[in-house]
Amino acid sequence: MASIYDVKVNEGDWVSGTTLEDERFIGYVESVEGNGLVKVRITQCDRPEIIGDWAEAKLSKVAKMSEYEPSGEAALRSLIEIALMTRDREWFAELSGKLTATAAVEAENRSGQNRMDTDFLLQRPSRLN
Repeated sequence: MASIYDVKVNEGDWVSGTTLEDERFIGYVESVEGNGLVKVRITQCDRPEIIGDWAEAKLSKVAKMSEYEPSGEAALRSLIEIALMTRDREWFAELSGKLTATAAVEAENRSGQNRMDTDFLLQRPSRLN
């Protein structure tokens, strides 16, 4: 029989679950205690007063969330806000680099679209006979 302590939740993982006070939350793990508890920084909760604070939850009451890969400039900007709020310099630098790369790709795509829209202007007129 598998132990509840076999759940693979690590520091920095995003989790959803229920606190010891039976509050539903989403947040990230600040630490995993040896006693089967995790300390979670709350980012969303059914009790708004604890958003931004930390709470404890049993390992058996949390589930690791799937990895999220931001897919656009707006999503990256939102995550950068979270990195600033949490004072996570490494994550901020990583996200800023991705934002710069994403902005460049999106600008290139817009530029390419504009070229396609005006390519007909560069074509030689055909002779009508």
